[in-house]
Amino acid sequence: MKPASHKFAQTPLFLSLGGRLTAFIGIAIALGFVLIVWFYAFQHEKNLLRQNERTMHQVTESVVQGLETIMLTGHADVAQLYAGRLKAIGDVTDFRILRVSGLESFLDNETIYRVNEHRGDEDFLPRPTEKTVLVLAPDDPRMAEALASKRFVYFYESLAGEPTLTMLWPILNGKDCTKCHGKTQEVRGLLKLTTSMAPVLTEVSRLRWQSAAVLSVAILVVIIVMSIVLRNAVVRPISELSSAMKRVSGGDLSQEVPVFGRDELAEMATGFNSLLSELRSTYTGFQNEHDKLQTIIIGSRDGIVVTDGAGTVVLVNPSAEQLLRKSAQTLIDGGFESLIDNPQKIQRLLSQEDSHTDVTLYHDRFLAISVAAIRTADGRLVGQGALIRDITEGKLLETTLRTMSNTDGLTGLANRRMLNESLDAEVVRAQQSGRNLSVMMLDVDHFKNFNDQYGHAQGDRVLQAVAEAARQSIRNIDLACRFGGEEFVVILTETPLDGAMVVAERLRELVETMRVDGLQVTISMGVAGWQETSASAAGTFLELADKALYVSKHSGRNRVSAAPLDPRKSES
Repeated sequence: MKPASHKFAQTPLFLSLGGRLTAFIGIAIALGFVLIVWFYAFQHEKNLLRQNERTMHQVTESVVQGLETIMLTGHADVAQLYAGRLKAIGDVTDFRILRVSGLESFLDNETIYRVNEHRGDEDFLPRPTEKTVLVLAPDDPRMAEALASKRFVYFYESLAGEPTLTMLWPILNGKDCTKCHGKTQEVRGLLKLTTSMAPVLTEVSRLRWQSAAVLSVAILVVIIVMSIVLRNAVVRPISELSSAMKRVSGGDLSQEVPVFGRDELAEMATGFNSLLSELRSTYTGFQNEHDKLQTIIIGSRDGIVVTDGAGTVVLVNPSAEQLLRKSAQTLIDGGFESLIDNPQKIQRLLSQEDSHTDVTLYHDRFLAISVAAIRTADGRLVGQGALIRDITEGKLLETTLRTMSNTDGLTGLANRRMLNESLDAEVVRAQQSGRNLSVMMLDVDHFKNFNDQYGHAQGDRVLQAVAEAARQSIRNIDLACRFGGEEFVVILTETPLDGAMVVAERLRELVETMRVDGLQVTISMGVAGWQETSASAAGTFLELADKALYVSKHSGRNRVSAAPLDPRKSES
């Protein structure tokens, strides 16, 4: 089996099926792992932040309760010391007790004066020194939210480049507090506790690095395992199938793909082997048919030329080269429409719906050319074909037979059948167009004497001589016929009666002056004109000429007589 010219290129690893499968699945798994690890890491980070917020909430609540206990015992100076001690704790960045105005408490005597005034006694001694520290602006929205809601508020911010968490806890004016502070304010102040987020963020960062490490190891292990599995379960069977397909494309149909397991790839390999078996059988049958067709095409005496759908000549058999006297390359270069150097005729034949045969004279040979455009059911052109046959011998035979059927064998003139057809046609033409038409009927005088005294051969030579004289005396458009025996008829187209009389007299004189084997021959003639006699039909027209001939015979022979005119014509 002849190998095909097409070759498969060696596929680079990164473009191979195994490489792409590994890459695609690896990327998909890696994205899945990343999403999973990111989700759990993100949730863990949120949990750490929430846990830190809950812890800060509990701490702040405990501080508030401790502060309230101190204040209820009436030791305000201890509350200030308590606040100072809290500031010294490592994770506490800032701790302050604020009035509702945003000023820090326990730094001036405003509260002491108000309490002493409310109690009506100077229970609390004023501070020797005072100062004012504005911690939060009076219009701070976070402080306003805490005061309005009477619930704690927390927020994140950055202080000196360090992320922090701040809790604002409103200190409510309880029943035990009204002894000193009265009932005018529902909220006595705020507790502001700020802690550093550095430990929490450090833990979050550590968690992220651990997650990235675990993720990298997991992805690497999965890719390695996946590569091994894909290589053995997918890539190897597909590679076997691909290799077999390459060999098949090279023309080797004797392949069998190994079948591994019972999965879809095994079914694919089994199907490929079955398809290949059918292909081998089809190819063998096709090759046999191809050989038959090639034998028919090459051995055919008819010329065959075929094009493809684009109109390019793709097949020329030797007979086409011989009949058209062109090489195959010349026919290919010239194109389908230039087969017989007449593109218009080929285009006309192609424009017809069905295949049509046209006979043309090409290089002194009669060629019958059948041309057809081959189309699919939806009208798409798939090719064009031409079948060329040399019918020169048949054409010549046809011409010979036609001539023989219309010609008298002895004289070479038209025979009786041709006379009848031609005269009928000329009479119809004269009736339709009003043109002139005349006929001459002539007879050899005393012809029986030639046969009786000199034999039939001599009589035949006399007839041949008279026939030749008739041919010489008429035009090419006229027709001389042998009517039968020694009688002849001449059809003179577009000739009136007087003109026909001149031709008849010239013919009579020519015959009278000639000698046939030393013998003198004379003829008698009758002439009739179509317009002058107003004959009703071709038969009547011929009868009128015959009657005129009869007049010449009984008037002494060797003369010309005209048929009598129509009385209506003579009167006019």
